[in-house]
Amino acid sequence: MRLRPLVSLIAALIAVRWFCLTAEGADGGPSIAPTTAWKSGIHHLTVDGHDRAFILDVPLRLKPMAPLVMVFHGYTGSAKDARELTGFAKVSERHGFVAVYPEGTRDSNGKSFFNVGYAFHRDQTVDDVRFARQLVARLTQDLGLDPRAVFATGFSNGGDMSFFLGAQREPFVAAIAPVAGTMMASWAKDFRPAARIPVLAVNTRDDKTTLWEGDMGNRDGWGAYLGTEAVLDLWVKGLALERDGRSDITKRIQLRRWSTGSDATEARLYVFGAGGHHWPLDLGDERETTAEAIWRFFDSHRPRAR
Repeated sequence: MRLRPLVSLIAALIAVRWFCLTAEGADGGPSIAPTTAWKSGIHHLTVDGHDRAFILDVPLRLKPMAPLVMVFHGYTGSAKDARELTGFAKVSERHGFVAVYPEGTRDSNGKSFFNVGYAFHRDQTVDDVRFARQLVARLTQDLGLDPRAVFATGFSNGGDMSFFLGAQREPFVAAIAPVAGTMMASWAKDFRPAARIPVLAVNTRDDKTTLWEGDMGNRDGWGAYLGTEAVLDLWVKGLALERDGRSDITKRIQLRRWSTGSDATEARLYVFGAGGHHWPLDLGDERETTAEAIWRFFDSHRPRAR
């Protein structure tokens, strides 16, 4: 009977040694990521007493200090919808980063959402920034990811959430790529970027949900929000960027760019003339999906090892 505690102790020591080897490698250099319970599929995390669901795409050959991309769904959508709509699963496997698709909570009408301050969500107290922050902290720690290489993208309400994360006083994202997103006047007022966060935005002139000209008078009931050009102006001025050019990529897509000579920080706006409220298949290059283009943007702004 006395052997059982001894066996347990030996097993524990082996487990610790294995963790150290997988984290650092037998020769002290990087090897493979630590073993973890986080695999591709549906998972749950309790935050502020709420059971929060999310879907993970973890590459089969995950390397240490890999990046993490958060992909947020739209209002009434789901993590499953975001994964299917955006196509990040294949991109994640191809380029070796982890993609996470957070699930929103339900509002008083039973609709799924991320809380970015819509007028009809004044009764909602869920803190989705806190959820995202804790989710990122847990995944980067358990999967051995690079906490400096965390990115956010999403569609519609998910695009708004991406802007919202980038606009925090202590942001934990390195770059954002909102699609059909905007910034609510309630938190855009007096906004100045707290960090040099590159922005890639995608908006459509004839979008009837996220209006190109915005809705500062709250005609549609979402709450007052800025127009697309006003949103980009906030980032451009706040980051001290200068116009870097405007080009027609195709007959349907125009690209506007701003940058600075002092560092790699930039802002890009892909303008679709038509198409409505949608996640586009590509951003002008039919050989590259929108997800691929967004990842390439993120990767170009990924903090590199010093």
